[in-house]
Amino acid sequence: MGSDESQDFSSIQEAVNAASPGDTVYVYKGLYMENIYLDKEITVRSISGIPDMINIKAKNPNDHVFHVNANNVTISGFYINGASDPLKAGIYLENTHGILISNNKLSNNHLGIYLDSSTTNMLNLNNVSGNEVGIFLKASKDNWVINNKVKMNILDGILLEASDENHVTGNLLNYNVGYGFVLSNSSRNLIYNNFFQNNVNLGYEGTNSANSWNMTREKGINIVGGPYIGGNYWTGPESTALCTIDDQDNDGFCDVSYDLGEGNIDYMPLIRHSSAFQGNERSITVSLIGFALFVFAVSIFIVKKVMSWGKGELPEDDVK
Repeated sequence: MGSDESQDFSSIQEAVNAASPGDTVYVYKGLYMENIYLDKEITVRSISGIPDMINIKAKNPNDHVFHVNANNVTISGFYINGASDPLKAGIYLENTHGILISNNKLSNNHLGIYLDSSTTNMLNLNNVSGNEVGIFLKASKDNWVINNKVKMNILDGILLEASDENHVTGNLLNYNVGYGFVLSNSSRNLIYNNFFQNNVNLGYEGTNSANSWNMTREKGINIVGGPYIGGNYWTGPESTALCTIDDQDNDGFCDVSYDLGEGNIDYMPLIRHSSAFQGNERSITVSLIGFALFVFAVSIFIVKKVMSWGKGELPEDDVK
């Protein structure tokens, strides 16, 4: 737009404070020691789109690196670390909706991403590893956790506590030391087309009801390279498949359902054939009912002003 403006600031927080709702803060490569509070509709993204080039480390480890207390915020393209004190997170969403957290790397936090009383947010294409807990949803509903790598966290990969009707799909949960996935008093969640390879894949606390571990069979490449999307792929830390029943009809599913305990059943567990994906290299494309809710946030946006931090020139094709 012809009215776009660009300014430089001495910190990311200063740029955020100066921005108006709808603005974008572009961050150049470097190390930033900050705790950033977002209280307005804003986009904060790296200019390169490569998380390892932009390291945002908590200046105060007893606070979240990003604390979001506004709706319709986007955070994308950062390496976020250092919020190491109990219940502090790399990204903390407090009573929010319409948030997009995408293409970030989060490690060395107590909680990688923490949603608290938040609804209709999307966590997409993040690498969440080496935290106490990777992704934690508390009292949160109708969020989308898709296409993330959640691995080698010290306790749990993904934890849902008192959280209902969330969608968890296309995620790689590898080598988490405690549990890969935990349900705690959470109901009516849809968990499918994920790759589970942990010491213990599932844990349950309290009462959990009506959670679904597969969708109706749909044509499309699943997370282990099969021809249909349905349930999840289950394996142990030594890559020993937990579903060993032959796939007689060659549809990519085990020919019997997989009992997950406590009344949970994956009716369409996946089988990986010899030529299939190894669980950590493919970008997953997910087609979901309701996904269009987020199309406006992902693909269509208008930037009124461009706020930049650091040194460098903003490429012309990045200004919308």
